[in-house]
Amino acid sequence: MIYKSDFWEKIAPTKRINANFVAPNVLYSKIHDEIEILKFPIEIEGELVLIDKGEEVGKGRIIEFNVRNNKDIKELEGRIRVKYLSPKASKVGIFIENFTLADNFLKLLGSAAEFIVQSKITDLLRNLEKFCKSGNLAQFL
Repeated sequence: MIYKSDFWEKIAPTKRINANFVAPNVLYSKIHDEIEILKFPIEIEGELVLIDKGEEVGKGRIIEFNVRNNKDIKELEGRIRVKYLSPKASKVGIFIENFTLADNFLKLLGSAAEFIVQSKITDLLRNLEKFCKSGNLAQFL
C-alpha cells in the first residue's frame, strides 16, 4: 500500500495532492494547500524516494525516505518502521532525521514556518493512524 499513490492521497493533510509513482519507489507529488489562519495558498512539488531496507530482527521492517527535486525543501531524510505485534496489531513509527526548508519558502511563511510544518506532520500521523485502524495493515507494505 505504501507504494500506491492513492495511499498518500488518503493520508495527506492538505487541501489537494496529485501523486503518482514515477518509478517503483519514487513518489512524485504536487501539493496544493493553504495556511488556515491567513488563507495563504501554498504549492509544493517534488519527489519522495522510498528505500525498503527489509526486516530487522526485533525492530520490524525499515523503509528509509528522502526528498529530491524540490525547490521548497532542501533536505528531508528519515525512516518508517513497521513492527508486527500480533495478527491484529502493528506499531508504525516515523522518524525524521534531517529536515531543512529552502530559504525562499521560509521567507514566504515567516516565523510561523516551524509551527506550520509541525502541525502538518502531526496531521499526517493522525491520518495514518486512522487509515491503519480502518484499513488492512497487511496491505500497508
